[in-house]
Amino acid sequence: MKTFAELGFRGRLIAVEGLDGSGKSTQIYLLKRWLELQGVKVFFSEWNSSELVKSATSKGKKRELLTPSTFSLIHATDFADRYERQLVPLLRAGYIVLCDRYIFTAFARDVVRGCRPEWVHGIYNFAAQPDLTFFFKASLDVSLQRILDGRPQLKYFEAGMDLRLSTDPYESFRIFQGRILEEYLAMSTEFRFHVLNADLKVEAQQLVVRKIVASNIDLEKFLFAKI
Repeated sequence: MKTFAELGFRGRLIAVEGLDGSGKSTQIYLLKRWLELQGVKVFFSEWNSSELVKSATSKGKKRELLTPSTFSLIHATDFADRYERQLVPLLRAGYIVLCDRYIFTAFARDVVRGCRPEWVHGIYNFAAQPDLTFFFKASLDVSLQRILDGRPQLKYFEAGMDLRLSTDPYESFRIFQGRILEEYLAMSTEFRFHVLNADLKVEAQQLVVRKIVASNIDLEKFLFAKI
């Protein structure tokens, strides 16, 4: 799988991955603000946000109608829509595109839910590899606590309750997210993840992220033209 740079795109794509509660969304938001303050052309996109399928996903979750394969196909449709209508055009135009989750989310979650790895990978074979991928490796207890600090209870699918791993949502979360963590770590070398310790303070993580970005991407090339 080639990166967008290797395919000759003017822009660069940076993705963040991690367990629910790993703090990856906070980190990519801080990175976005940092790039914007420098005058960099930047665009943000997040998982499961296409208007084309967002309502269908929401209805399916509420009624618990989604099988693992249906879940996978809906998310793939969402990604394909954003990829063709947002990501690729902006990358051709020379933007730095930031993605809160990329195809690796599907590779991890869908396989844990029982889909065959070859099948899941095949669905996304049209997508190029990010130019940089950050994986925020957080311990399960830290991830769980961060989620509960923001809201009173876990979400049904977030805790993997659909898999009937445990009747206790907290135990189910630990089992489900633990399996997802194993999948992420297994693919980290193949897809050249930058693995960060997500248990560290937010500021310390962000400094590392900015340093890696600045070392791998010539940001001067992505500044808005000065008048």
